[in-house]
Amino acid sequence: MEESDTRMNPNGRNWVSRGGALLAGVMAAWLLAGCGNIFSPKHKVTVDAICAADVEKPAGKSFRLVGKKSVITQSQANVGVIAACVSAALAHAGMFEAPAIAVPDLIVEVSCGQESAPRADPAARETFLELSARPNRAKAMENSREAEIWNVRVSIQGLAGRIESVMPLLSAVAANYTAADTRFQTQIEVPQNNVSITAVREAALKTLDAKAAAAAVGETK
Repeated sequence: MEESDTRMNPNGRNWVSRGGALLAGVMAAWLLAGCGNIFSPKHKVTVDAICAADVEKPAGKSFRLVGKKSVITQSQANVGVIAACVSAALAHAGMFEAPAIAVPDLIVEVSCGQESAPRADPAARETFLELSARPNRAKAMENSREAEIWNVRVSIQGLAGRIESVMPLLSAVAANYTAADTRFQTQIEVPQNNVSITAVREAALKTLDAKAAAAAVGETK
């Protein structure tokens, strides 16, 4: 976790104008596929969460997302979509994203990816999202060197399409386990029509659409 971080707030219309359409498209395809089985009403999600002692739930705390450079340079995913989903999920859990000019209470590092080994069995291939929080007592704007206070890693297996399609699901589950300790890796079943997933997806789409509209207005000036 010592690798340098990069703000998950990429500039340029290429990221934001296509983000909403991309998320809507891949989500529709994934929902129709049922994550590999159209007759399966639930998704199996593996959760592994740890938390420092006496850390309270972060509801009411402000956050800023940062992504490891590896997330941006090695992943084929749209970083804008991932950031929108994670931000929406944390907001749904009671947190709020700090304005650009404000100092956040927490720095939340984001990592995600998909096993890409050439011999990996598609049915066993893992797609994951990991969130790691650090306090920001030093009042930094984007980075914190303080010790991690909670970490949650969630994953599913068998995704054949783009990883953006499961970001509302993984983000919603991860946000639900912030500042929690599962003690060991555990697997849960999440209904496909879970209200938290729907809320995260809709909020992320609104965010992406708003950014696309703002970018379009900026180009006309």
